[in-house]
Amino acid sequence: MRVKWKIGLLAGAVVLALGGGSIVSATQEAGWLKTRLVDAIEVRTGRQASIGSLHVWLLPYPWVEARDVRLSGIAQDGVDMLAVGEVRARLALLPLFSHRIAFGDISVIAPKIVLRRFADGRADWHFTPRQADMQGTPGGNAPSGGMHWNLDISDVTIRQADLRWADAISRLSGTVALDKASAAGLDGTAPQFDIHGTKGRGGFGITGHTGPLMPPGSPLPVELRLSYTVDGHAAGLAHLDGVLKGAQGSGGAALRFGGSVGQLRDLNELFPHANLPDGQNISLDLAWADSADGAAAPQVQVLHVRTGKLDLGRWVPGATLANAAADAASPADGLALKLDGQMNGQPLALAGTLGTLGQVAAQLAAFVPMPGQQAGAATDGGAPQATLPVDLTLSQGGSSVQVHGGVSPTRTSLDGHGTLDHVAMGADLPVFTAMGVNGHVDIADTRRLVAHPDIPTALAVVNATADVQAQSVQWQGVDWTQLVSHVVVQNARVTFDPVTAQGNGTPQAGRMVYDLSGPTPQIALEAHSVFLPLAAIQGWFGLPPDMRGTVQFVGAISTQGATTPDRRANLTGHLGASVVNGSISGAFLKSLLGPQVPVKGSMPIRCFGTHMQFADDAAHIDLLGFESDIVRLSGHGTIAMGTQALDMHLAPQVLLGGASAASDIAVTGTLANPRPALEAGYGGGRYGITIGGNGAGGDENTCPALLSAAREGGAGPAAPEKKASKADKVMNLLHGLGLFR
Repeated sequence: MRVKWKIGLLAGAVVLALGGGSIVSATQEAGWLKTRLVDAIEVRTGRQASIGSLHVWLLPYPWVEARDVRLSGIAQDGVDMLAVGEVRARLALLPLFSHRIAFGDISVIAPKIVLRRFADGRADWHFTPRQADMQGTPGGNAPSGGMHWNLDISDVTIRQADLRWADAISRLSGTVALDKASAAGLDGTAPQFDIHGTKGRGGFGITGHTGPLMPPGSPLPVELRLSYTVDGHAAGLAHLDGVLKGAQGSGGAALRFGGSVGQLRDLNELFPHANLPDGQNISLDLAWADSADGAAAPQVQVLHVRTGKLDLGRWVPGATLANAAADAASPADGLALKLDGQMNGQPLALAGTLGTLGQVAAQLAAFVPMPGQQAGAATDGGAPQATLPVDLTLSQGGSSVQVHGGVSPTRTSLDGHGTLDHVAMGADLPVFTAMGVNGHVDIADTRRLVAHPDIPTALAVVNATADVQAQSVQWQGVDWTQLVSHVVVQNARVTFDPVTAQGNGTPQAGRMVYDLSGPTPQIALEAHSVFLPLAAIQGWFGLPPDMRGTVQFVGAISTQGATTPDRRANLTGHLGASVVNGSISGAFLKSLLGPQVPVKGSMPIRCFGTHMQFADDAAHIDLLGFESDIVRLSGHGTIAMGTQALDMHLAPQVLLGGASAASDIAVTGTLANPRPALEAGYGGGRYGITIGGNGAGGDENTCPALLSAAREGGAGPAAPEKKASKADKVMNLLHGLGLFR
């Protein structure tokens, strides 16, 4: 026993000595492995690789620790695709004798991964192995006697990874934290993947397998499943199946993606810059495939889309989908559309077809070219610039409007005709009843209009004619009937001529021209007795709501210029405006007549009228007046259009039954800050107030003459009858004007 015990001690000492020496030797001489490992990575990927330090231990089992590991991106611009602070892995010894470096149980701690795809199609996940013998045959510039070393990896676990991506083609970018990502059987025929990550309140998991990863550049079968959660609750599912495209000439991709999400906004956690709207029960089933040589753009094979309620207000104000469907079972099948929803609270439905699925995909590719595809190379069966047939019906109850024609990147031609029972344009906008349209639209450059959807571009590329009519129109308390208009868009000029209607007991007619054919925009307006809501006019011009009622316009004005100041300065023409049975705010009266006017809230007025001439950067007001039961105002003056400076001369009168009290007031300052003051109205430049006198008395009705002048002699509604004034109100007004103390 003592002999066996001594032999055991001696054997143990030998093992410890040899093992310790091997550990020290391996730790100190790991440079041989680092050099071969870097070479193997560069051969496999075609990228530059570097390892800061590498240590090898043989006990209790052979394993490797590497620090500061980097792999360059495809652009070779200094941005690394992979940067890892620490990597640990088991090292198989026997493969070293056949020039293979085999790692297992690889643990990657806190890596930083950057994935980029450039506009030319180059992507960091596309690897091009170097032209070297992948089996270790001697090759040029290889270390260690001219032998290349192969690299085998079986299992990898990544923890606490920082993943960033930027896609110049889809214009998508972002970051996500990978809590744990595991890959098993990487050296086999069916590698398994299990990835879990978080982004804000959202979490996701990806599981599945692919085909063999080697050799790089070969077509890669995939079968992946994705789950998505928000605050730990299930939010969506998706799958991706098929074959990923390999290197050029090795075959095309054929993939099918399907997924659904209960609430579209939940995806904002994963894509915070997407700002997705409120949408429910969204599902997508999409299949696409490349050509065999990968030269042509991918072709969509199958498309099925379903949505529940979806808010479209960001793109079409006031629009909401109740449900929608788009279906095509093959590239040769027509893409059928069916949408039900509301526009500003009114039910609408859209149904029809947009050509075949292949035609739709080709048109989309023409508007947004794929990598390597020339813009505008839309094809369908080899025919360049194929036209996409359009046949759609917009319906509301028993009424409908049909649109048919063709769309292509270079030219679009559409015809539309029909009637809708009720058309609401939106808050504070007109509401049309039995609105009909019959028109034709030609777009000379559809791609340009899609890229720049503004008025100048639209007028430059669109030619259109349309006849529009409506049985009735309501807008902020103003009603019209028998509205008819003819619209022409041609040569960068849009004309509404005529626009006719009946309203307020008066025939109405107008004309509008907006012309961009010259070096500066030109606008011309004509009103042959046109009634509009005064609140809308004040809103357009950014004016306070100092008056209420319906305003009647008569006249013709024109201007030119690209900016608001230019259009104001170049305004020419004549314009009359009148209001009957309206109201005027006390604040506005005080700004004109002085702060002592004892009017609270608003004061009803029987009539208001003004007439002006525009020229020389000024509005020359030859008539301005209004009349209420207790106050009458007349005046004239000038408003500078550029500076908005005032030079007004007003004569307010307080009506005292059959008599009146009057004074003359000069208003200077600006529209935003008027400054009223008594004006000399007597010989010798004296100031004063006239009570009674030879002027118009309190019983005289000045509204007919005022309205006739404002309407340029045209017809219009009469002012209401004057009501008997109360003595106490009159005396309060006199006290406010300083007549009595």
